[in-house]
Amino acid sequence: MTEIPYKEISLLILGTLSTFLIWRIQYQKDKIKNIESQLSDRKYKMYSELIYLIFDITNAEKLGEEITQQDILKRILGIKRDMFLYAPDEMFKTFTNWTLDLKNQTNGTRHFKTYFELMKLARKDMGQIKTKIKLDDFMLFYMQDELAYKEFKRINGW
Repeated sequence: MTEIPYKEISLLILGTLSTFLIWRIQYQKDKIKNIESQLSDRKYKMYSELIYLIFDITNAEKLGEEITQQDILKRILGIKRDMFLYAPDEMFKTFTNWTLDLKNQTNGTRHFKTYFELMKLARKDMGQIKTKIKLDDFMLFYMQDELAYKEFKRINGW
């Protein structure tokens, strides 16, 4: 009577099972990486539109072009739709505060502070976790004129 090679069969089964499990783990990792990449792309587009919006409005004024309120509203609603799906909670809440600030006509410049917080959160969400940009840095970047910014701060009581 011949002996059944249990050791060899067990090793074959364990080897096959190990190979399958390694493949499955790698497959799951690749799937998660692909989903994260798609999410990152969507966030990038959403955050880009958010920054383009305010710069497009300012540049249009400087160039004597006109962006209608309807165009601005469409863009904000598009951002809002994506914000609900893709943004972290803190970004979502800050965006809501920014849109409420835009509706508040008592202080037309208050929304810049909330908008700056949005930009900081977007930078953090896109990987700039240790960002140290302050409101003054952002406003100087936005206005590109130190004297005009100092005057802006004085007029608006910042």
